[in-house]
Amino acid sequence: MMRLQTYAGFSFIATIAAIYQAFHSREQFYPAMVYLYTSKICFVLLLNMGLVVMCILWQLVKRLFLGTLREAEVERLNEQAWREVMEIVFAITIFRQDFSVTALALVTALLLIKTLHWLAQKRIEYIETTPSVPLLSHIRMVSFMVFLFVVDCLFLHSSFKSLLQSWPASLALFFTFEYTILASTTISTFLKYAFYVCDMLLEGQWEKKAVFTFYLELIRDLMHLTLYICFFLVICANYNPPLHLIRELYETSRSFKNRVADYIRYRKVTSNMDERFPDATAEELNTSDATCIICREEMVTAKKLLCGHLFHVHCLRSWLERQNTCPTCRALVDPSENRPSRSSHQAGSIAASTSTQAAAAGDYVSQHKARLQAASLAASIYGKSSIYPSRNTVFGSSGNSLLPQAQTNILDTDASAMGFKEAANLDISGAHEASVQSRIEMLIREKQALQQQLQRELQALQQQQQEGQWKGSCGDTVPPVDSKGKAVAAVTTDSAPSASG
Repeated sequence: MMRLQTYAGFSFIATIAAIYQAFHSREQFYPAMVYLYTSKICFVLLLNMGLVVMCILWQLVKRLFLGTLREAEVERLNEQAWREVMEIVFAITIFRQDFSVTALALVTALLLIKTLHWLAQKRIEYIETTPSVPLLSHIRMVSFMVFLFVVDCLFLHSSFKSLLQSWPASLALFFTFEYTILASTTISTFLKYAFYVCDMLLEGQWEKKAVFTFYLELIRDLMHLTLYICFFLVICANYNPPLHLIRELYETSRSFKNRVADYIRYRKVTSNMDERFPDATAEELNTSDATCIICREEMVTAKKLLCGHLFHVHCLRSWLERQNTCPTCRALVDPSENRPSRSSHQAGSIAASTSTQAAAAGDYVSQHKARLQAASLAASIYGKSSIYPSRNTVFGSSGNSLLPQAQTNILDTDASAMGFKEAANLDISGAHEASVQSRIEMLIREKQALQQQLQRELQALQQQQQEGQWKGSCGDTVPPVDSKGKAVAAVTTDSAPSASG
């Protein structure tokens, strides 16, 4: 705002200086006006002052009806302004022989009026999502929409009158088309706002709001598509193809196509809702959450979808106008709609699954083979670790190693590790997933059996050592030895008195 004020101040000073110079040098009104029109510097300064006046009027209208703009509104204004400027520049190149100072002023006014329409649409979207809106905001919004519609009608009348006087097509055709689009958009936006106000007065109980909004948008898209096609054909017949309309024509046609498809789907789904979706019973309402996820209110009566979720009838109907999936689990409300696409791609899916089945099985088998190799490596490391002692070492009650465990073929950890390695090296590249899984489970059971047998023999050996008769004398005492056969000094509670004696 400060930049505009500074720019407007310098422009005003420069314009006053140019006018003073013209009247001071010519001393009469008519020669001074001729000088201002023929002098390039004075003419540019006057055009610049006219642009500043239009911007000041735009700021006054915005401040009067909208107040301070929000960040989202400023962002949308900046995004669409540059795109609209480029489209208008392309449009002017088509009518370059009709371009003049008046046309430049009209194009600038058109751009400023379009920005007001964008801000009105964004502000109405904000009002519709705001819980409480003061009455003054509604009054300003209604007045703003009426003001925009009157401005659109005035410019449309002037453009259409000029078009009739200057036929064949000229720049007036461009303004007639643009203001027709703006007027229809203003009517559509105002009606949507009226639907919102009616629903608000009915405390959100107007079930037909979404239906009327849907039909309104469908009619608006149809009207815009018809206007774009007619304008495109007229321009192609008299001038070069309007490249700036290709994007708008494509977006409008796609939007209309999607709305027609949504309308057909909606009519198909809601035509027999009572037969398609049964009523929820009292037991189902009690066992499940009785809160409708769409409106967040308690349900006394509800409809049950095929996926088992419950919703209000009117909430479900309004939801189906926009989506064809369950609001909770995103499952298709009508699975039959997806059957044609699946049947059309069934052959390709079977071929693709057949071609990739072997590769997927090979990858799965390779993963399990790598897991078996890692398990065998871990088993071998466990048997040789310095932190975790080997399984053939027996511990006493005091924590000292007593006797090495007898080497047996069953308890041989190296043999167990080799067994895992052999199992890992099995050629299972062509095995089925179920056979691989059963083989893994069998190896796990064998390992658990080996561990259990090891524990039983270890307990038996410890029990034999506890039942042995140890002599009290030094000559009869058999010192404990470690796994290498060296004597280990075992300190007991009975050794201290005998040593003192």
